Amino acid sequence: MEFETVKIDGEGAVRHLVLNRPEVHNAVNAQLVADMHEAARLLDADASIRVVIVRGEGKSLCSGADLKQPRTTPQDAMLGSKQGASMYDTLMHMNPITIALCHGYMIGGGAVLPAACDFRLGSPTVKLTLNEVSIGFNLTWHSLPALVNLVGPHKAKEMLILGRTYEMTELNEFGYFTATVNDDDGLIPAAEELAAEVVKQPPVPVTVTKASINAQAMPMGRAIQHMDHVAVGYMGKSDSSRVARTTYFGDEPREWGDD
Repeated sequence: MEFETVKIDGEGAVRHLVLNRPEVHNAVNAQLVADMHEAARLLDADASIRVVIVRGEGKSLCSGADLKQPRTTPQDAMLGSKQGASMYDTLMHMNPITIALCHGYMIGGGAVLPAACDFRLGSPTVKLTLNEVSIGFNLTWHSLPALVNLVGPHKAKEMLILGRTYEMTELNEFGYFTATVNDDDGLIPAAEELAAEVVKQPPVPVTVTKASINAQAMPMGRAIQHMDHVAVGYMGKSDSSRVARTTYFGDEPREWGDD
């Protein structure tokens, strides 16, 4: 099956799910969310597939939201949030083991996409920024519990509230990566080596263990994440969010109104 914004490569037990908008650093639009969701469902439905390697074509894994998308109404924003959450949940709970290859820009959704995967390999070119709060929005896609489980509450607050940019060494120090490589060219060979280790293990115990660990790690995550959708709908109309969006790339002082 062919998709507009992603592609599936490989054969046998190991496949590659590739974000394929390299001309915009694999920025996220509605079509990419839909394509990722459907591709993940197809891969999950094939019992012969043991490992899915998630990577980005070109210079980056994913540069976050496509800024060329038209502004939406609060209702559209809430619908988009729900569609993104469905995609994220499907990727996180696939039966195959997932390995994210991290390189280049990883912004917003591109920073939390690897948190839905089981393993993450990092390259020195990584520049990761969670800028949702900085531009006046909340983190969506049901991805907050995955981020907190990966880096802990303290570091998650720092990453989200301050909106800093992190490189590979610092991310590795607080446990974001499973392993790192010397350059971008080393990512795919390292992922295929890791995938071969997974394939050597018995399929059913691997699948059950992954599902059990996910369930243990996030027992209450979905109970509160409905607020993602409510919040993003409100923030689309918030004056402070408007100011945050329009001043994000400037150096001038930011003055907040009463919402």
